[in-house]
Amino acid sequence: MDILTASVVVAGFSMAIATIGTGIAQGMAVNGAMQGISRQPEAAGTIGTNLIIGLAFIESLAIYALVVVLLLLFANPFTTGAKAQVEMQNKVSVLKLKVEELQLQGQLDTMQKSMPTAAATK
Repeated sequence: MDILTASVVVAGFSMAIATIGTGIAQGMAVNGAMQGISRQPEAAGTIGTNLIIGLAFIESLAIYALVVVLLLLFANPFTTGAKAQVEMQNKVSVLKLKVEELQLQGQLDTMQKSMPTAAATK
C-alpha cells in the first residue's frame, strides 16, 4: 500500500473515531443536563447555558480532527516525494523487464548458434 492510499484510509478511520467519540460525549453531556434540569427546574437557564458552552467545546474536538484529516488528504508532507517515488518504481520495473528480455534474447541467440553445431555432429 502506497502512502497516498494509506493517507486516505487513515483519514477515514480517524474521522470515524472522532465522530463516534464526540457523539458519545455530547450524548453524555445532554443526559447530565437533562437530569440536572429535572432535579432543579429553576436552574434550567444556567444549566442550558453551560450545556451549550460544553457542547461547543466537545464539537471543537471533531473540528480539530477534521482539520487533521484535511491536512492528511490535501497537504500531506509525506506525499511530496511519493508521486515521484511511484514514477521511479515504474521506470525501474520497466528497465528490469528490458534487462530480462535482453538476457533471454542472449540465451536464445546462444542456443540458436549451438543448434547447427549439434546437428552437424550427429
